[in-house]
Amino acid sequence: MINVVTFAGHLGSEPESRRAGEKIVTSARMALSQGKERPTIWLDLDAWEGSWSQKDLAKLRKGARVTVTGRLTLREYVTKAGEQRQALGVNVQGIEAPRSEQPAAPQAAPQDAIPW
Repeated sequence: MINVVTFAGHLGSEPESRRAGEKIVTSARMALSQGKERPTIWLDLDAWEGSWSQKDLAKLRKGARVTVTGRLTLREYVTKAGEQRQALGVNVQGIEAPRSEQPAAPQAAPQDAIPW
């Protein structure tokens, strides 16, 4: 069975990196707008150490427009109140952001600023 999805939306949280066993995983939330009449869909994004996706996700900021490709996941959990819940997620294999959403590269010092 093939399990590959592509979604376009906005990051709804700052990416956070943490250690999961022996690897580092960078996670964030992604909002998918369905228009004014329907509720926003929220996805949990996970990008694992050793992938370009993990490095790319870690550089982005909340509110950034992104397109992610990866494997759809469904996580089941129990709330503190004892309710059964489910959360959709994507194990990110590829991520793209418009150039305007990416952090700016450091600027070189102007030539006339050199003291000699």
